[in-house]
Amino acid sequence: MGDLRLPDLNTVMLAGRLTRDPELKYTASGQAYCKFGVANSRYFKDKAGNRQEATTFVDAVAWGAMAEFVGQRLHKGRAILIEGSLTYSEWEDRNSGQKRSRLELNARRVVPLEWDENRSGGPAPRPAPEARPAEPPEPVEEPIAEDDIPF
Repeated sequence: MGDLRLPDLNTVMLAGRLTRDPELKYTASGQAYCKFGVANSRYFKDKAGNRQEATTFVDAVAWGAMAEFVGQRLHKGRAILIEGSLTYSEWEDRNSGQKRSRLELNARRVVPLEWDENRSGGPAPRPAPEARPAEPPEPVEEPIAEDDIPF
């Protein structure tokens, strides 16, 4: 079992509601980032058959154009779908000297799950996708006609 290799996979999809208004800020170099919180609830029945609810609260951050979209268009209570990865960080508290840590969702994509608040007749507009280099299309193999088969 020592030679078992696991893939490097860190992908999270989470649906929930914003727990507070997103905080849009900019780094010293001008890079936009937006911090926000999401609550995700799941429902289950306990041993007695009673319906129970368990809510998980997750801190998230978005960067670039996605951060500006979240900070300018979304508000507390809005239902969203987030796709991203988990990031873990540790630091020492300046005041108490204690070690602190945080697990945060680094959002690559945030999609509103409800109609725009101003009821403009359609879903909230999506942010422009990040610029990516064009990938060459995969070659398509045409089926060979039976008349062209040499045997």
